[in-house]
Amino acid sequence: MANKFFPVSIDLNNKNVLIIGAGKIALRKTETLLNYNCNITVITKDILEEKFLELEKNNRIKIFKNQKFEEKFLENIFLVIAATDNEVLNKNISQLCMSKNVLVNNITSKDDMNVRFASIYEKDDIQIAISANANPKKAVEIKNKIKNIFEK
Repeated sequence: MANKFFPVSIDLNNKNVLIIGAGKIALRKTETLLNYNCNITVITKDILEEKFLELEKNNRIKIFKNQKFEEKFLENIFLVIAATDNEVLNKNISQLCMSKNVLVNNITSKDDMNVRFASIYEKDDIQIAISANANPKKAVEIKNKIKNIFEK
């Protein structure tokens, strides 16, 4: 049975976030999270997106390069993003995090996680999060419709 997710907003201010992987989706999630003043550490074997190096150079994130994920990295971590291109590894990371009651988002599964990212529309004092049951394209489509309503 698929997970049923409860929509909620979380304060990430000064929380420790661990991102495993440094590809396109990991970068997109990193850039989103940087808007919420959290402390981001990236663990990766290979940096696939050069912008990660720029973010590290500007002290926006910490990167452990040529590094495999190990359970010790979960110490004092609030949220984990399992963003490798290895579905089995992401699942193992996700299951480990859930067993330790750590919030985890798994980019290669619709259900093997306890946190989903929503598509977010923000304007002035309004924040609307759109989730489309793990269908990001549909969520963005709805977000754009909402944007058209508010920005007329």
